[in-house]
Amino acid sequence: MTDFDIKLPRTPDADAVIAAVEKVAASETLHVTMKDTLKKYPGCIHWHFKLGKEPGILEVTWWPSEAEERPDRLWLSVHNNRQGAWMAAFRPRMKGMLEAALTS
Repeated sequence: MTDFDIKLPRTPDADAVIAAVEKVAASETLHVTMKDTLKKYPGCIHWHFKLGKEPGILEVTWWPSEAEERPDRLWLSVHNNRQGAWMAAFRPRMKGMLEAALTS
């Protein structure tokens, strides 16, 4: 699996992060196939996105922190067995769009 961290403002607003993820995905015609949490990251929000009927699942995880020693984290993930040709161009574009949306 490969992770791509998204740069966040020092104190990101959770609602703004969630809205940005969903707005950017929708603007790129991705649809949500799952929105849940992961046991490995307590309190996180985890999405699976697909592009139409194309193969591949892009995962996005937002893990807000209440601990000073661990900063909030937002990242894109692609499992090796969930690759899709569309992802190579989309990942850096989504990363840039999210960073722009969250730092403006």
